[in-house]
Amino acid sequence: MPKQVDHDERRREIATAVLRVVTTRGVEAASLRTVASEAGVSMGAVQHYFTTKDEMLRFALAYGNTLLAERAARLMAEQKPATPRGTFRLFLTLLLPLDEDSRAGARLWAGLISRGCVDEPTRKLAALAYANLTDFVMRQLNDALPGADAGQAARHLVSVIEGLRWPVLFGVYSGQQAMDVLDAQLDLIFGSVRLWQSRTTGVSAGPMPRSTSAAPANLESHG
Repeated sequence: MPKQVDHDERRREIATAVLRVVTTRGVEAASLRTVASEAGVSMGAVQHYFTTKDEMLRFALAYGNTLLAERAARLMAEQKPATPRGTFRLFLTLLLPLDEDSRAGARLWAGLISRGCVDEPTRKLAALAYANLTDFVMRQLNDALPGADAGQAARHLVSVIEGLRWPVLFGVYSGQQAMDVLDAQLDLIFGSVRLWQSRTTGVSAGPMPRSTSAAPANLESHG
């Protein structure tokens, strides 16, 4: 009996090879031939699943975004921050290139953005990723901070993370400097809402808990 081939799994294996090439050698290095060599398959096998380089790259970049989202969800579930502010701090920290996994993710994102500047389907993929991230943060803020302008706060947070990602990746900002900037933005959002709530309820807001660590302590230990 012929061996059954899981075509979805084979596509994911090839996409994983694409991601390794993109994050170590850049998006332009991800030719069909190079990816075939990286995946340990023939070039014909790659072309069976992806007829063009553009199709292969778009699938791999979308798959990479899925892997990054799954990693963030796993770490959030494992660490379980005690406060809404702590939850946002952890989630946003996972988007910064502070360990090898997140640095690889940043290099992947750089490949997605650069490709999106010249390829319309990839631009749409990148735009959708930004929109989904902003929408996710906004929905979480709506739950955590009733009465806040969640849309504006979400755009601020996403813009801060995007502005920090590249200076951290290139070694211009240290992890602690990046976290100081993020903490200041979280203080503005959570502090202003706590002040507004205290004025409307007559209950003092009290001191706001704040972590001073550069990143979650066990972030480096997770693959």
